[in-house]
Amino acid sequence: MGSATPTAHALSPGGSVAVVVVLDIDETVPERQSLTIEVRSDDARAPTGMAALRDALLRLEAIGVGGELLGPAFVSAPIPLPGAHLLLVDLGPLPAENILAVPELLAWQLRDAGVRDAVVSVVRPAPVDAVEELGPSARAYLRGPLGMPFGDRRVAEVSAGSPSARLPLPLLDMALHWWHAERHPTDPVSAAVLGVQVPLTAETAGPAAAAVLSTLPTATAVTLLAGDGADRLAAATVGSTQHGAPPAAALSVVSPRGDPADLTGRMRRLRDLLCAHAATLLWAGVDVEPDSRRVLVPQWSQRPEAGRTPVSRRPGVEVLADELVPDAMWFQVLSAGHLDRLGGLPPGATPLPEGRAELTVGQPEQWLPGHPDAAAVRARGRKLLAGLLVDEAYAWKMSADRLRRCAPPDSR
Repeated sequence: MGSATPTAHALSPGGSVAVVVVLDIDETVPERQSLTIEVRSDDARAPTGMAALRDALLRLEAIGVGGELLGPAFVSAPIPLPGAHLLLVDLGPLPAENILAVPELLAWQLRDAGVRDAVVSVVRPAPVDAVEELGPSARAYLRGPLGMPFGDRRVAEVSAGSPSARLPLPLLDMALHWWHAERHPTDPVSAAVLGVQVPLTAETAGPAAAAVLSTLPTATAVTLLAGDGADRLAAATVGSTQHGAPPAAALSVVSPRGDPADLTGRMRRLRDLLCAHAATLLWAGVDVEPDSRRVLVPQWSQRPEAGRTPVSRRPGVEVLADELVPDAMWFQVLSAGHLDRLGGLPPGATPLPEGRAELTVGQPEQWLPGHPDAAAVRARGRKLLAGLLVDEAYAWKMSADRLRRCAPPDSR
């Protein structure tokens, strides 16, 4: 496994090349045992071939030095994308000789399934550069119902009986409605998942995202992108952030030429979307970011504040979204757990149906980067929501306490 030269296998039934496998597996695997395999093919038999390929990987085994049986730690279900499938593989403790045989195994499995045209390679996740380089963005963060072990047991019971109930599809419906309204009709569109960006059409975007979410493991997301690549972007990221966390989404939009009036208008439209769907949200917020970075992830992340160094890092509180918020924002939807911790409606909040409330702090333009009121309105928001803001140590303690309360009695 010392060579860094990609391994290529071509199968040529009938004299013509059918399947080409190019895996730099001897370079990739020493870095980490897990990899993402991409199979690009328009062959109608590709889904059958992917299922056979997964089964073959699951059957890989070897005998360890102590006589134990070794095999892959994890092989995902094939993740469908237009013209391609992805497969997440953790080869676990398999020895080098088994790992080096994987490229040939993939080629033969696809051929035996009747796939006549495919290119197989290892994906190296990389940022989608164009969307990282644009100006200020209006951004909404959405969190769906919280299941066990961190929330309502009834949610978990419904999810156990219906695989689709575990999916963040209601959030996807909201995200699609917003994304189609915000994108320009002539903008190219694509999906980004696991470091792979695939061109789409407006008509295939929704079905493709739903197909990805129905097969993805937890803690992964899909992003729908629309923009001209220069100064306009609408991005909808939907998925889950970590095991036990609620379904999540982030909606990000960059205004053409960074027009402040246009940006605040888009912030108001995000607020209207969240208000219209507040009854189905555990928590949501609308903020403005100084750039378009991190649009490919659904979770909030702390940004350095101009002119000051944070004393302590604010946690993302993803698994505690029914009681905590990550920070002050221009607009937030709060649910019953938040209001309980605050002792009722905070000053300026307005009740919403299903025990929710909305809180708006200042005007959207006051939250724009560089505005003279930005620090003051954020400080005011933090004061109003002080009971919902904790440091990282306290968030870990809350998570641990919840796990203990939810654990079966004989395991405590």
